Amino acid sequence: MNKFRERIKNPTTIIGITGYVLAIISAMGIHINNEVVLTIIQSICAICVLLGILNNPENPGRDFSNKKKK
Repeated sequence: MNKFRERIKNPTTIIGITGYVLAIISAMGIHINNEVVLTIIQSICAICVLLGILNNPENPGRDFSNKKKK
């Protein structure tokens, strides 16, 4: 369950799951404006990343210039 919590904190995972849920809902015949819903979810994820809710503060980032060369 702990791995699930870590994965769900990834904005890409949230946006991907939202896309699949919208596809399933659309396939069931319920009409939703998918673009509007995805834009709202992406905006919420962006705000949560900026606030530090959806990012991993233990990860130092991907600064390739600091990697040691072999």
